[in-house]
Amino acid sequence: MRAIDLEARVISAVDRIRAGQQVENDHIECKRTWPQDSKARQLAGSLNRAGGDPVVYIIGIDENTAQIHDVSGTDIHDWWSQITPKFDQIPPEMVRHISVPVGEDGEHVVAVAFASDRAPYVVKTGSPNPSLEVPMREGTGTRTARRDELLRLLIPAVRLPQIVVLEARLHGEYFPPAQLGKSTEELTCSGQIKIYVEHNGHDIVTLPAHGMRGKVTIEGEKYDLDIKPPSEHATVPTGTQTFGYQRPSDGVTLTGPRAVPLQLNVRGLTPQQTQSLVQADALELDIALEVLHSISPLKIHAVLDRDGASNVGVSELDGIYSQSWTPGSWCVAHPGLPFDD
Repeated sequence: MRAIDLEARVISAVDRIRAGQQVENDHIECKRTWPQDSKARQLAGSLNRAGGDPVVYIIGIDENTAQIHDVSGTDIHDWWSQITPKFDQIPPEMVRHISVPVGEDGEHVVAVAFASDRAPYVVKTGSPNPSLEVPMREGTGTRTARRDELLRLLIPAVRLPQIVVLEARLHGEYFPPAQLGKSTEELTCSGQIKIYVEHNGHDIVTLPAHGMRGKVTIEGEKYDLDIKPPSEHATVPTGTQTFGYQRPSDGVTLTGPRAVPLQLNVRGLTPQQTQSLVQADALELDIALEVLHSISPLKIHAVLDRDGASNVGVSELDGIYSQSWTPGSWCVAHPGLPFDD
């Protein structure tokens, strides 16, 4: 992991903590002070769960209060020399540690990145029976790994590539009964997200369609997202000519870095949620993309702001909506890429 990548990840995490969000997951841990050697089991559990990706400790911040604590009084090499004896045979590799400024008043935290590519990591229990354990992180706790999890650790893992959100848009549409030719009204919200997958490894990365899932948060309420990869182009011979057509894709296969568009459709919306869309200044997307032969999915978080150019438009006839109209559109674009309308 490059120093600039580690610093960017930590700064982003600290910003989210200060905004009142939780950032701890399988790959990031926040520590108010330097962990004691008794926390080696927790570290081993996180590394065994990480599936070959690095685990980052942010030391010097309280995730609950966002308060920064001075941890400069501890020498990191002295601290690490107390942790490593708790591992059996092979301790994890501390691949990088840097001090990261996070405030105008000289506030900083220490970021430490650990490699997980030599899992399973085994710790000494301090008891005669059993004397060794393979821990596994689960949520905010740590437990002993199950047999199937041990087997997965022995399967060659695909390292998760980094993802950059290039652009995303969701568009709401209300359809009155008169336009649908039905007795019921309808509310939809759909769009697209385009991500850039920074895959520079030698392995093939496969994102199966059945492993794509997500949620969208609208005015505090969460709704499921249907996510579909781009359609595949296929041809069939018909005598002397060839007929081309499109078919639903089984997923996305990556042999190198490239942009991937994904179609989004919000499930579970009813006309009763129309007012929620009208009032929503922002929508939050949380997407998980399963990666073949990886324990962890690729995770995407994006905040889409209301597009000021798309005003809510309503056409009325005798007090009843007679035409379709939009409760709003929401979008986000990478700073270096203006959104393409």
